Amino acid sequence: MKSIAIFIPSLLPGGAEKQATILATILDKKHKVEIYLLHGESSIAPQNQELLTNSNVSITRLQGNIFSKIYKFRKLLKEKNTDILLNYLTSCNVIGAIIGRLAGVKLIYGGIRNARIETSKMIIDKIAHNFISTGTIYNCYSGAEYFTSKGFNEKKNIVIPNGFPNIAEPIVRDDREVKHIVTTGRFVPQKDYHTMIQVIAKLKESRTDFVMDIIGYGVEEENIRSWIAQYGVEDITNIFIKPDNVQEIVRNADIYLSTSIFEGTSNSIMEALNWSLPVVATDVGDNKHLVEDGRNGNIHSFGDAEGMANSLLKLLDSVELRNNFGAYSHKLLKNNFSLDVFEERYTKVVSQQ
Repeated sequence: MKSIAIFIPSLLPGGAEKQATILATILDKKHKVEIYLLHGESSIAPQNQELLTNSNVSITRLQGNIFSKIYKFRKLLKEKNTDILLNYLTSCNVIGAIIGRLAGVKLIYGGIRNARIETSKMIIDKIAHNFISTGTIYNCYSGAEYFTSKGFNEKKNIVIPNGFPNIAEPIVRDDREVKHIVTTGRFVPQKDYHTMIQVIAKLKESRTDFVMDIIGYGVEEENIRSWIAQYGVEDITNIFIKPDNVQEIVRNADIYLSTSIFEGTSNSIMEALNWSLPVVATDVGDNKHLVEDGRNGNIHSFGDAEGMANSLLKLLDSVELRNNFGAYSHKLLKNNFSLDVFEERYTKVVSQQ
């Protein structure tokens, strides 16, 4: 049994926070795990608190000014004879690397949870990665490749994609008169909703036995509504702003569409795989690890509205193709992103001497 510390700014709602919580509960099976919160005054998201309910994971909230927090953190790492320190996000990557070394921790890993970060953060993350930490764990291959191109020591890179909890049973769908295409995500320029509406408009030129369900919220809402009107697709487009039943809407869809111009590991596409959906997506970030072209969907260059429309047309034509792709989606998620696979990958990291 090893003493493992997870150092993260907070356990507020968020992808990194959820993954850190999941990791803590998994490692708790065989090791003594402590979560240290840099912003100890912050609350813990209910979903993260629920994940921790039946575990023995301890949580230490660092309090006071930054100097008192650092002093207490170093003291506790030494007192608990911490063997492994897993840091999340830039502030904790840098503080954790330095304080972990001062406390005599044997293995120290940074955690970068996106394919891109601000230049100022990247510089200090690079210093911690190259000169202090044992290595850095990325949640996407595209991120590791990008940071290597920016001078991060490639030999110290480790990629462990996000684990997906509670994978559903496979779904086989019947054909129906009106098919639903769905997308979920923040309403931000990164998601390229303009291209998405163009895709829907091109589809409408060939058939009208479908609707587009757009789920999300954000600064682009007004633009999205304007594009829907501009391209004349109001009659086949639904917008859902922060609905309480997001997963129900996705589960009841027939096809998933993503037109992003930038991604890391797309949680929304992973959710589509969980519901056995075929996926049409852009070739950005780690999408090619989630969508195998011709196996569970199709991959296109971002902005390729015509190509994506053609792929959707083929899927709309055949319930058999949709179900075959959907079955492979589910298989891909289970084989590559289940918590069992997630646990196996982290076990290899913490088993190092």
